[in-house]
Amino acid sequence: MATTRAHGPSRALVAWRAATPRGRGVAALGVGLLVLGLLARYPVAAGLGACLLALVVVELVAVLQPARVALQRRVEPAVVVRHDRCRATLRFAGHRRRGLARLEAADLVDGTLHPVRLPDVPQAEEVELEHDVPTVRRGLVTVGPLVLRRHGLLGLATHAVEHGDVETVRVLPRRIPLHDMARGVRRAAAGSTDSVDVGGTDLVGLHEYTPGDDLRRLHWATSARWGTLMVREDADPAEPHVGVLLDDRVASYVQRGTDEPFEDAVELAAALCRVAVAGGHPLRFRVVSGRHAVDVPASPSGLPHPGGDEIELLLAEIGTVGEHGGVPGAPGAPGSPGVHGLGGSDVVVAVSGAGTEERELAPLLGGAARRVVLSLDPRPLVASGQQGDLLVLRGGSSLGLATQWDQAVAG
Repeated sequence: MATTRAHGPSRALVAWRAATPRGRGVAALGVGLLVLGLLARYPVAAGLGACLLALVVVELVAVLQPARVALQRRVEPAVVVRHDRCRATLRFAGHRRRGLARLEAADLVDGTLHPVRLPDVPQAEEVELEHDVPTVRRGLVTVGPLVLRRHGLLGLATHAVEHGDVETVRVLPRRIPLHDMARGVRRAAAGSTDSVDVGGTDLVGLHEYTPGDDLRRLHWATSARWGTLMVREDADPAEPHVGVLLDDRVASYVQRGTDEPFEDAVELAAALCRVAVAGGHPLRFRVVSGRHAVDVPASPSGLPHPGGDEIELLLAEIGTVGEHGGVPGAPGAPGSPGVHGLGGSDVVVAVSGAGTEERELAPLLGGAARRVVLSLDPRPLVASGQQGDLLVLRGGSSLGLATQWDQAVAG
């Protein structure tokens, strides 16, 4: 049975690509002089042409030789907040100059070559090189491979090869200061949402006693029944059941030519989720397009639930959808609070841009007792304020809206 073997570019093609425009010109001149000298029986011209061809061939051989280098890369940290420092460390061993070729290196970071200065030493000693990884863009940033380019000393040939693996850095949204969450509606133990003015706690669970638990929270009746100490898990029935809705439609952010409005929206959504999880409140995170949904249960112990990390990692990569994606009323689009699953929340905050009107988002907030829209609008026509049972805060940046949110919560 005959088999077919896949071949890469031929050596002649590789050599032709490795030759620089200067090298191709010198080779053409050498061929011309060689042919002319042979035809005219003029040995000086033929010898000069042969010498020029020999120079090009020697440089091609020099640059096409495999680079004998050893490379290890370490990127720290692998998860970083936007604009925080991240560094790549390269442990490199190899000759920078060898024969008629010199070696240059550049690390490919997020599709852009970043020059790496190699030590100018003849020996193949190991050195450690560092360079900053830019974190101005939220998302996944790839680091590597290292591009090694060999140049002929006369500039007649050059050749590049890739070395090393590709590392990935996850850039999280910038952490803006947001200090508190709006208070929720007092809930009865049976689960109703009737407002009650008196304080108190609800029993939401029991767990076996572990050293460090408050002995005042022992549940003696259950401890006697099970024969082991059981501790109450109480929750404030007035704690907010939080819903955060991020508008991920590109049409909602009308400022063209930049991603900043949506980046600010992501930062606000991340800050709201972080405050809710840090307070141990039950949280539902949704996007208008319906692509993502994350639920984080309450944490009566006061420790942040690990589900908050899932939201933060999701917000590191989330992007916008097309102009008509997720518009309420469109075919297949989420047009009711039941689809988004925010109906059980009593504090719902929507984060959107200047391209969306509040009345378009209001139906998606469900019947929450406290409904807020944070609109990223650098030039609002209407000032922030209360519109019926809907609080609308407008601002041109995530930091400005975070300040307005803290003032509204404190008031």
